[in-house]
Amino acid sequence: MSSEQITQTNVPVEETTQTTTDTPQVTQQPTVSNSWKETISEEFRNDPNISKFTEIDALAKSYINATRMIGQDKVAVPNENSTDDQWNEVYGKLGRPESPDKYKLEVQSEIASLDENAIKQFAENAHQLGLNNKQAQGILEYYKNSMEGSVQQARVDTETAQANAEQELRKEWGRSYDENIKRAGAIAKANMSEDILNMELKDGTRIGDHPSVIKGFANIANLMSEDKLISTESEGMDQSTDYQAEISKLVNDRDGPYWNKSHPDHDKIVQQVFTLRTMMNG
Repeated sequence: MSSEQITQTNVPVEETTQTTTDTPQVTQQPTVSNSWKETISEEFRNDPNISKFTEIDALAKSYINATRMIGQDKVAVPNENSTDDQWNEVYGKLGRPESPDKYKLEVQSEIASLDENAIKQFAENAHQLGLNNKQAQGILEYYKNSMEGSVQQARVDTETAQANAEQELRKEWGRSYDENIKRAGAIAKANMSEDILNMELKDGTRIGDHPSVIKGFANIANLMSEDKLISTESEGMDQSTDYQAEISKLVNDRDGPYWNKSHPDHDKIVQQVFTLRTMMNG
């Protein structure tokens, strides 16, 4: 090897060991707004239709419901300033029939009698108020049920009053009860109309069922018996024959008070003849 040649000496190179420290990688998170409303422009954010929502899900649900309503019939809610035509338009959309006679009302009751004219008037009023058929039927059903309840309660009250009156009179009259009731009934029938006898007192008792009224009619019948105008079974005579005999006696007396209108007892005798005929016919 010549002197010009460079002797290459392998010089050991100091190896430096680079210590690598594992540094955890940080994933950048998106900034979350304190409120979802901050993500929309202030113009929409402050709109009352938006500001009333506190949750974005509620806003989404409202939007979905609104889109479903698109294309469907809408009813504008009238107010105090709305005209009759505007109200009628709403009533029509809500199902009110075109006219009162178009209602299909079904009312059947075996207890309470419902007058057809009253139902007709109800239909006219229902139409004026804007009711649909379902609403009108519901009100009519309530009215019918109320009437049925009143009728049933009235029957109970009447039967109770009759039972109480019978108990009181039987206690007072004893064995004479049946005879006194028969006489009182005949006098009442001959001199009072059914409408009067069916009138109710303040306590709900029918006049014809009140013990005092029954006793009053019975007393009148007894007074007539004492005047020999009415015979009784205790005399052992046939009542029908005796009634007819008394009637003939009064009517055939041409000079008596029955035919003489100026006689002071004319009205009394005429009434007695009428009563006798009523009692004879049961």
